Amino acid sequence: MTGCLAGSLCSLALLAGEQPNIVFIMSDDHAAGAISSYGGRLASVARTPNIDRLASQGALLRNCFCTNSICVPSRASILTGQYSHRNGVRHLSDALSPRTDNVANRLQQAGYQTALVGKWHLKREPAGFDYWNIVRGQGRYHDPVMFERDLEEPRVEEGSYSSDLFTSKALAWLERRDRSRPFCLMLHFKATHAPWNFHPRHAELYRDVSIPEPDSLLGVTGPAGGRVPGWPLEILAGRMRSGALHGDGRFVPTSEDPRILRREVYQKFLKDYLRCVAAIDENVGRVMSYLEAQGLESDTVLVYTSDQGYFLGEHNYFDKRFMLEESLRMPFIVRHPAEIAPGTLVEEMVLNVDFPSYFLDLAGAPDPGSMQGRSFRPLFSGKEVADWRQSMYYRYFSNSRERPSHYGIRTASEKLIYYDGLSGVEDEKRWEYYDLAGDPGENTNAYAGENPRVRALKRRLAELRTQLGDSD
Repeated sequence: MTGCLAGSLCSLALLAGEQPNIVFIMSDDHAAGAISSYGGRLASVARTPNIDRLASQGALLRNCFCTNSICVPSRASILTGQYSHRNGVRHLSDALSPRTDNVANRLQQAGYQTALVGKWHLKREPAGFDYWNIVRGQGRYHDPVMFERDLEEPRVEEGSYSSDLFTSKALAWLERRDRSRPFCLMLHFKATHAPWNFHPRHAELYRDVSIPEPDSLLGVTGPAGGRVPGWPLEILAGRMRSGALHGDGRFVPTSEDPRILRREVYQKFLKDYLRCVAAIDENVGRVMSYLEAQGLESDTVLVYTSDQGYFLGEHNYFDKRFMLEESLRMPFIVRHPAEIAPGTLVEEMVLNVDFPSYFLDLAGAPDPGSMQGRSFRPLFSGKEVADWRQSMYYRYFSNSRERPSHYGIRTASEKLIYYDGLSGVEDEKRWEYYDLAGDPGENTNAYAGENPRVRALKRRLAELRTQLGDSD
């Protein structure tokens, strides 16, 4: 791990007690594998130049994970610093109460002016924000309906595209902010959530490109040795063929051969998805240009992340929810010139529940006892943090035949998952074990009953559940 550009810069910033501005940009379902600075099979054909530039100017976290890979619960954890079982937002249908303590409230108390623009998705009215202008629910890619604080009627933004519109409204708020106080701006894109309705300016992007396939695209669908169906690409093919508008709506397979059909729907899916990524990247560039033009670059912590990962054909999946790597892993890139050296790489395990503690640490505000995460600011120092976590706990609560509830533990080199919602299967067959060093693609469930490594993981899993108060 590379640390601070100059120890004196870090020390001076801390001694001065300065409160940096914070711009937190979060997309929806943007997999780390679809950001070229993270490498991977897509990096050679799908570049994200602005997000990559941000990474080159700051830090890229290689092992950032969510604790419940579904939109509403993850967003609640990012705001509250609490796991789903603690903040009560376990499922998509749950709502975050405005009375719940969150990082925006705490930053207000520390003197920050706060704003939220874009996708909210937590049902109730946002709390802790001086200004908000949001879409409710999923919102629309084109002509979104915006709900603005202190305005009684929503506004249909005709002729607009959500990623561009949200950025324009966020920059407009920055223009009229109180310049005597620090600010925290949260800009939340709808993209890259299904149905991937991209902007017409990107219609020809990737038209004649063959998107590289994952090695597991044509393999057995589903984890747990194929016992869990998940959402295979055949479901997406059915939606597209039924007339549901995904991307530009054009999908006519050339063959009914299952392998050919799967490959063709994969190409359609990835191209639509990556076209939505292109608009995100352009708008990240707009934010960076604004901060630079206004002389705010050195005083602002700029973050780019997503609310969780996403399957891009791996295991023949789309969607998220599972504890497998593509769904579990979040991108997280941060630039803070006063403290983070350009090109920093962080290998330590960081979780979405840590984000609020990091922001409060930057603001010099106390971390309330209600938060279960920890500030990862020390990881940018270049020095080893001896007591940093060596394992993480994950739990997905919703339960269905295709995507059963499960929980598990991940370490730097191993993962153990238990499908408590998998019915009709004996207990021994509900477990998955992966040696991440030998099988990073998690293609083979290596659980074969008790052995010393599995027993140690089970003990640690039980300890984490107790420590975090998840006794259900």
